[in-house]
Order: sequence, then structure tokens, then C-alpha cells
Amino acid sequence: LFKMVLPLTTILVLSATAVLLEPRSLWTTLLRRYGADNRLARAARSQVACASQHPVGPKGAVPQVYFIMGGPGSGKGTQCEMLTEHFKLTHLSAGELLREEVRSGSKEGKAIARVIKDGKIVASATTVALLQRSMSLHEGPFLIDGFPRSVANLRAFEAMVGSPTFMLFLEVSEEEMRSRLQKRGLSSGRSDDNPETICKRLRTFERDSLSVVSEFRRKGLLRCVDAQASAAQVFNRVCNVFSDQELAVAHDKAAVTNLV
Repeated sequence: LFKMVLPLTTILVLSATAVLLEPRSLWTTLLRRYGADNRLARAARSQVACASQHPVGPKGAVPQVYFIMGGPGSGKGTQCEMLTEHFKLTHLSAGELLREEVRSGSKEGKAIARVIKDGKIVASATTVALLQRSMSLHEGPFLIDGFPRSVANLRAFEAMVGSPTFMLFLEVSEEEMRSRLQKRGLSSGRSDDNPETICKRLRTFERDSLSVVSEFRRKGLLRCVDAQASAAQVFNRVCNVFSDQELAVAHDKAAVTNLV
């Protein structure tokens, strides 16, 4: 009996934290240890599959997620920073998580660097895994900016994490985005803020990301804001978009009320 209880306890503990690991890798490890026909291994497979389909946050709840989308240079990061200053939200930048992996010097990071330099979209499984790992370490609700950049990104996120509440799309003309990116490139130090890569990023956005926007519009989960204005003006509009979400206020409620 002891031999049965101890492995079972191990399985339950591991499967409960499967979102911190690769579920398939965890299952493979347990399968090798206990054997394909062992009932403990079969129980582990069931537990891991459940955790993979319904990952949870620190308190065991399915995370509440808002996607903040727009073309390169549309102000996604700026608006997310302003939102988190006023509301109790956690901001996760898909792009920054990828760049952190690049800076780590890992094999995966080097591969990501090549994709970013070419202005292309990183593999969905890679990006979602980084987001999922970060979400498991923080409290929601979550603002995720710069994601999903393709329908494949969206499908992977829905399968591994769940469905978002809605997508906020920041509308900016290509001319304005190009101007902002070129200005940012003078001081950002980012490898993708150069004229050649900017052009590639804009074409990739037009080819792949706008189809995601259309998907959210079809589902009735798209909220658009004219972001071709000052950051403060855009934030007023963004606050109006979130006004029905009953978000907890981070500081003085009056400060937020005055903005909207």
C-alpha cells in the first residue's frame, strides 16, 4: 500500500503544477518511470491532460485575459503601462518575454533572435509557453500585448490557456506607425527598430495579424480605439472600453474617474 500511495502523491503534486512545466514532458517522464500499462501512469496522464486543457492561476482560477493588439508602434506597451498604474492588472508583453529569452543566450533564444530579425512570427508553442509560465507566477487579470499575432497563435493560446475576455485593438495608420518606430529606433536599442525590419514587420502584421482581428470581430469580442492621438487622449478612450469590466483600482479611484 505504501508503494502505491507515495507515487500517487507525487503524481498529484506534479500534475497540479503542470502549468509550470511542459505537460507532455511531465507525462513522458511519469510514463517512463511507471510504465504504459501501470494504472498510476494512466492516472497521471489524465491529470496532466486536464491541467494542460485548463491551466490555473496561483489561486486555482482560470485566468481572466485581455489581449491588447495593434500594429508595430501603435502604443500597446504604453497603454498597458498606464492601465496597470491605475488598475490591478498584470501586464505581460509577448515581445518582451521573447526578447528576455534572447538575452538569456539559450539555444531557444538564439533561434528566436533569428526569427525576430527577419520580422517574422515566432512559433506559437514557444510564445504561449513563455506566456503560460509567466502567468502562473502572477495574479490576474492579465493584459497581454502584441499577442496573438496570427490565428495559429490564437488557437494555441485557447488550447493551452483558455479564451480571452476580449481584444482591444489600437487603430493607427501605417504612416504613423512607421514614423513612431523610426523615432523609437534612435534610442530603443532594439534589433527590430531599423528601416528594413520595420518594413518586414508591417507586412507581416498586414498579412497575418489582421486575420486575428477579423476573427475577434466575428466572435463579437473586438473593441477598437482610435490610437492616433497623444498617449493621454488614447488612454481616456481605453478607459472607456474597460468601464464595464469592474476592475479593481490600484490607487485613488478619483484619479481614474478624472481621466475618463
